[in-house]
Amino acid sequence: MKEGSATTVAQGAALCVASLLLALVGGMIPIAGSVFSLLTPLPLILLSLRVGRGVALLGVFAVGIGVAGLLGPGHAWFFYIQFGLPAMVLAEAIRRRWAPEVSVAVGSLTVVAGALAGLFILAWGAGGSILDFLTHRLDIAVRDAMELYSKMGVAPDEVGLLFGSGEEIRTFLLTTSPGLFMAAALLTTSVNFFLARRGAVDGTVVSEGPATGFTWRVPDWLVWVFIGSGALLLSGLPIAKEIGFNGLLVMMTVYFLQGLAIAVFWIRRLRLSPFVGFLGVVLLLLQPLLLLLVTLVGLFDIWVVFRRHSLPGSPDA
Repeated sequence: MKEGSATTVAQGAALCVASLLLALVGGMIPIAGSVFSLLTPLPLILLSLRVGRGVALLGVFAVGIGVAGLLGPGHAWFFYIQFGLPAMVLAEAIRRRWAPEVSVAVGSLTVVAGALAGLFILAWGAGGSILDFLTHRLDIAVRDAMELYSKMGVAPDEVGLLFGSGEEIRTFLLTTSPGLFMAAALLTTSVNFFLARRGAVDGTVVSEGPATGFTWRVPDWLVWVFIGSGALLLSGLPIAKEIGFNGLLVMMTVYFLQGLAIAVFWIRRLRLSPFVGFLGVVLLLLQPLLLLLVTLVGLFDIWVVFRRHSLPGSPDA
């Protein structure tokens, strides 16, 4: 076997193993594992870009078999729907150099469609509706959370208060689940897309240029969706309020990504150290008000145009 072929095989195997490990931590490590598992599609996207579509499809199939053997067949189907399929879609978007907004939108819709299909299959297997299945799973999640608080040493009376509000928590999560899930799909798809595209540039799979930086430009007409969602939330009508709240969750995520792109633009324009960007990410995680500020910057970019100046050389944002 030639040295180049051996290197390609080794690289493909390493990426498949990385994807498998990321998929496994989600089912083995609470909370932190779930966060890392969101990066499961990343190695598969890089596999498709660096080695090819056919090998990537075989890699997805192989990782799914590994998940089935270690966690069970049900987890394998979840992997194929939630990670494998979106990975192939995002890889194709990067290969075809689609705009980031289009790529992330298509990838997020793929995740949502896959989740709905998975929920339908699971609910059908349980002999009930999707709503019944979600309610059952939320009850289990709330109960597990109460048990976790008890093990962490939280006072029994405080746990009792939390358990007493379990019905309210379940109702809130059921009401906001469409918006929360779509927002999560947008964020995780964005992270995988931009990291994969940067990895493709570093691996010389995609040539570097204006389209390879963190760019995000929301069409101006979407502001009317934001305004309409706010109006529905303030209408006072039960169903309208739920639709409005979910719409605001999605639109605030979209404008948060635009605000983040503006922040990256100015970090690069001012030639600041990468440490500044890392510090900004840490602050975003620790300070919710900063999240709101970044979202507002993205929203008001429609009128202020914060990126009206170009970067030295080829703009990356």
